[in-house]
Amino acid sequence: MATKIDFTKPVKPTEGLWPCIVIDGIAAEETDQAGKPTGRIRARVNVTLDGGPDKGRLVTYEDEVNAKSSLYIGRSLKAVGWKGGSLKTVAADIDAWVKKTGGKSTIEIRHIEIKKGKKYDEWCDAWYTNHDGSPPPYYWEKANSLGRGPRPLAAPSADALSDADDAMRRAMAEDGDAPPPQDDIPHAAADSDDIPF
Repeated sequence: MATKIDFTKPVKPTEGLWPCIVIDGIAAEETDQAGKPTGRIRARVNVTLDGGPDKGRLVTYEDEVNAKSSLYIGRSLKAVGWKGGSLKTVAADIDAWVKKTGGKSTIEIRHIEIKKGKKYDEWCDAWYTNHDGSPPPYYWEKANSLGRGPRPLAAPSADALSDADDAMRRAMAEDGDAPPPQDDIPHAAADSDDIPF
């Protein structure tokens, strides 16, 4: 029997680079379904989205540490307080960083299209049960990295805000009610013969 899937539901969390609050992190050996260690180390960091359409949602950044992924995992872990050296300090380092900073960071969410595997097969089976034609794309919502993009903004100090407000008032007064200048708007070429190169 096919799994019931709502194909109209948007993929969540929304793709993008979002502010977040780090809760905790760990690097430990993964276990199989029977609870036996596999010999593979995984890094995991739990965060709460702090902006965007999914604000408040819990998201987990997780990846297996291996030769291919270790550089990127290291960058993400260092962005949230890991001091480097040994993965055994990940939990304590992140905990100390969260206590010191409040845990504000960023998380990148990517939607990666999946075209094979058990979950993809379930997706397709559910589609073909009630629909004709090809199924819509199936996405894995991956928490791809931590601490990338612009740093989180802080609430402005009274002096900084006053200076910025003064600068904006002066600029707006000089500009008056004039429409935006037209010389910085690119002109559309009629066809490729109009392009000068």
